[in-house]
Amino acid sequence: MKPFIYSILLFFIGTISFSQTKEVILKKHFKVDKNTVLNLDLDNVAIVFEESLDDKIHFDYGITFIRYPKRKREDLLDDINVKTSQKGNTITLDVKNSMYVGINSNYLYSMDSLKSAIMYYGKTYRKRAYDYKTKEILLNEIVRSVGNDLEDFLFKNKSKYENQAFINTKKKDLKSFIIRVPKYTCIKIKALHSNLTFKYDIEKSIVVNAFQGDLKFKKLVSKDIKFVLMNGFFQAEEIKAGAYSLKDVHPTKIGSISNAKLETETSSIEIGEIGENVQFNDFNSKLYFYDFGKNFTKFDLKGDYSKLTLYKVKNSHYNLNVYGFNTTLNMNEVKTTFGISKEKEMTKILEKKVKLNEVSSGKVEIELTNAILTIK
Repeated sequence: MKPFIYSILLFFIGTISFSQTKEVILKKHFKVDKNTVLNLDLDNVAIVFEESLDDKIHFDYGITFIRYPKRKREDLLDDINVKTSQKGNTITLDVKNSMYVGINSNYLYSMDSLKSAIMYYGKTYRKRAYDYKTKEILLNEIVRSVGNDLEDFLFKNKSKYENQAFINTKKKDLKSFIIRVPKYTCIKIKALHSNLTFKYDIEKSIVVNAFQGDLKFKKLVSKDIKFVLMNGFFQAEEIKAGAYSLKDVHPTKIGSISNAKLETETSSIEIGEIGENVQFNDFNSKLYFYDFGKNFTKFDLKGDYSKLTLYKVKNSHYNLNVYGFNTTLNMNEVKTTFGISKEKEMTKILEKKVKLNEVSSGKVEIELTNAILTIK
């Protein structure tokens, strides 16, 4: 059953006249306690999660139409399906939107201006994407991000590439779905083609299974955190616990990480700072580790067909051992392949020790097979 939809029609008259219609899709709240579980089953929706301070979960979903004919508004609203229910201490939100509903675009380009922007991005901007970054620089990228790297570039260069004449005639629909949740609420998410942004720190259990999803977080603190994400992007300012399985995720950006386990495959992963107790297994991903923490103790990585880049190793304060089979070391603009043998035994290809009388911040142990290691 569809929720009751309220319509407010506003008319604005200026140099260009157009109509604006706001549709309220869902406006509802539930009283909760520390035993409440929020269960989300999502398809084709963008949601922003904020902290609730009144022991209630609030759902607030609306769409504003600009220059939309009435018939097209009705067609789009027919493709929105939202249900809420409560059974005991479990509150369920079910969103099954048509792919035609889609998710907001952060920019409005004509085809010619979009083509020009993408060409510049590919030739210039993208090449600088993996230069060395401090944790603070990467955090700033995460905070300001609106999507993947291309979307971020387009958003930051709107004034240069957006076509005002095109904008003035383009019909738009601006979707807003905000869920306010008390911090103590446990959350379970199953999501397809959905963008989820959390604007508060996750301190309780959260379990996420997402396909073609874009996920963005502040701090992930609880040890009862489990993520399985295929396709899309993942960004977190800080990870302090949890288990994460990422496949075909571009980009993955993590400001800092500790006390966590990562299983990754065919993804692009940037980490600003690696802290204590991090275990990392990878297959065929591009990995960029910018720094290690002051007292990270030990870091273990096993990679198969991985492309790993480490930065400022020469001036670092940790011990490093790298073992490899059929692995290429790219250092000082010289490429050398190690560990090619019928026995497929690991060969030590790189070792670095801290200077005499210097206190070590930790030990990095890396095992690579059929991989490429670049030292910058």
